[in-house]
Amino acid sequence: MLFSACHKDDDIIVYQVDTTIVNNYTFDPTFIIQDQQPVTRHIKPAQLSSGDLVAVCAASNYVTEDDIAEGINILKSWGLEVVEADNLYLRDGRYAGALGDRVSGFQKALDNPNVKAIFFARGGYGAAQMLPYIDWSAMETNPKWIIGYSDVTALHITLCNMGYESILGPMMRGFNNDKESNSELQNTLFNQPKTVKLPVNSSCVKGSTKGRLVGGNLSIIYSLSGTAFDLNTKDAILFIEDTGEANYSIDRMLLNLQQSGKLTDLKGLIVGEFINNNQGNDLPLPDIIAKYFGGLNIPIVYGYPNGHDTKNLPLVLGSECSISVNDKEATVSFASPAI
Repeated sequence: MLFSACHKDDDIIVYQVDTTIVNNYTFDPTFIIQDQQPVTRHIKPAQLSSGDLVAVCAASNYVTEDDIAEGINILKSWGLEVVEADNLYLRDGRYAGALGDRVSGFQKALDNPNVKAIFFARGGYGAAQMLPYIDWSAMETNPKWIIGYSDVTALHITLCNMGYESILGPMMRGFNNDKESNSELQNTLFNQPKTVKLPVNSSCVKGSTKGRLVGGNLSIIYSLSGTAFDLNTKDAILFIEDTGEANYSIDRMLLNLQQSGKLTDLKGLIVGEFINNNQGNDLPLPDIIAKYFGGLNIPIVYGYPNGHDTKNLPLVLGSECSISVNDKEATVSFASPAI
């Protein structure tokens, strides 16, 4: 059962239970990769054009109109028509409405053949709760861009496992925090993502490779480990980022990835921004990452500006990605496969 709220009354805890979404429901995970064979298809949604309809949805924490008004206005300035999910401004505790509200709001946008892209309001927590109840079948006939980061990683993982491309990038709350990130997202959606070139540092590992790009927020990847929605990393390039974690916690999550076999067949690694970390008595973060990835004989791009800091350059998950690291610079580029 799903608890939407609770309170204490005369020392007796009373739960208000939201059962509407689980009644008469049978979980069928057959569309999820179970045996972890490499995902070989790359289904790319169509690039956007002026006049296209896009949706803004809320899968996780609640927002107010003021939180995302600037972001919605920027989408309109790009020539896009914007429709808002029914639950966009609802609040149920920390969430943008009860689970049924959030699933319904997203499903309606997903099923609308006129919606070409879905932007998310913000992260937080809650998107993974939606996974068993989403019907993705509309993506087969009308693939559309899903855009967000942080908690939205749960949706990205599911899409990557099914062979769809999606975009790890800015969300409506704080959408204009960095104008370059904004501009690059617009370019990725309307044109073609540019090759990103970065200066190397001592944590980079030289080499070149290509593979399907997967990943996102490390905590979310870790939380789905062992479930029907477990991330498929076979023959892939992995991207990771996180915020507010103790270094030992990052070590623990990477240990899980190692012991569950997710590092065995990696082609490469892109390390994004890890901010607000607490080292304590633990190893520095670069040393922890080197402990798990340094002996894999794969190229490592360290310091890609995507994550919870101000800059958030988009990454096209599920796409054929190429990375190269030499003495002077690291590059990340994306192929443009046919649908």
